[in-house]
Amino acid sequence: MSDDAARRPSIFRDRNFVLFLTGQAISTQGLWIEKIAMSWLAWSLTGSAFWTGLIAALHFAPAFLLGPVFGVFADRIDLRRAAILINALMAATSFFLMALSFAGYVTVGWMVLIATCNGVLASAMTPIRLSLVPAIVSREYMSRAVTYASMNFNLSRLVGPAIGGVVIARFDVGTAFMLNAISYLPFIFVMMLVDIQADRGPETRKRRIWAALGDGARYALGEPMIRAMLLLSCVIAIVGRGMLELMPVFAEGAYDSGVTGLGALSSAAGFGAVISTFVLSRTKSDPHSFQRVAVIGALLSGGAMLALCFCPWFKLAVVLVGLAGFGLTAVGVGSQTALQLAVDNTLRGRVMSFWSATSFGGVALGGTVLGAISQWSDIRLTAGGAGLLIVLVALVAMWRISRAAGPTASPVK
Repeated sequence: MSDDAARRPSIFRDRNFVLFLTGQAISTQGLWIEKIAMSWLAWSLTGSAFWTGLIAALHFAPAFLLGPVFGVFADRIDLRRAAILINALMAATSFFLMALSFAGYVTVGWMVLIATCNGVLASAMTPIRLSLVPAIVSREYMSRAVTYASMNFNLSRLVGPAIGGVVIARFDVGTAFMLNAISYLPFIFVMMLVDIQADRGPETRKRRIWAALGDGARYALGEPMIRAMLLLSCVIAIVGRGMLELMPVFAEGAYDSGVTGLGALSSAAGFGAVISTFVLSRTKSDPHSFQRVAVIGALLSGGAMLALCFCPWFKLAVVLVGLAGFGLTAVGVGSQTALQLAVDNTLRGRVMSFWSATSFGGVALGGTVLGAISQWSDIRLTAGGAGLLIVLVALVAMWRISRAAGPTASPVK
């Protein structure tokens, strides 16, 4: 951490950020509880890696198609009202899923439909959520605000699956869905209290949707660092995070450890993610520093997944999944923070929607494809192939960064 950063007042003195972080902490706990409940229920109903991967993917697939369009709206609508409405709708779908579960009417068809609805709502919320942090804190605190918000998300990823596993084992999946539905309510209340200052360019509301979307695409593709981060996040999401969506298959199919093992593996990934975001919070606040962290994270996660291919012991697998979680979070948060620091405010919603589309859309594609491969192959071999591809991509990225930083690079004016 730089001397300038050390001298700044703590970001936790900012009332807006503390309120936002508190509301997000509660809602994301519920999100991970529901996520593990849906994955376990899909596996229990079907015993199929393909269906488990597909239902997980449907939470993210709409982001690939609809995320950029919602990004245009994020640059022109009232962020507060949009966040409240979307979270209320997400709470409603969770209550509905709870009712189906308690009544014993949950089927694969219902799960596919609800997962798709949640995916559409999440794709609408993501560019709004990514635009909220810069609208709540000043630019000098932006990198720390983004990393602490991500740390909070990944801490929930550590605690939520463990809670979900206990709730499912001692009660049922319906109770897990009920906890998620209730968890949205504090965030809705918080959004009524925080002060939001969002910049809107004078031309933003006047441009047609597709023209505004084209403006954002040209801007993103025209900036080398932004283009590189979008590409890296997409590749890693497909073969990295897509692999983590198959943890129920690992827990039951590879190690015969049941829902308790699923909770342990998911919590290990979350623990690695929390440590990663802590390291990221100490990173120098400039886009290129976070770009380097993202590439190193890709190398670590790829190595961990490659090692899973040869791992016969569950306890060692937990450690390797934790290391993968560390590296994948470094890619996700590093690329996101690099973009947040580099992007123009009037285009933030659109550019960050491209990031969410490549990241979450990649997870959707990866979860489906890797699930299908694992249906006819050993899950360990799938993990090994994914890890090898990530390592190769990371090495190429490291080589390109070293060339750009070499003595022949042109000085910045």
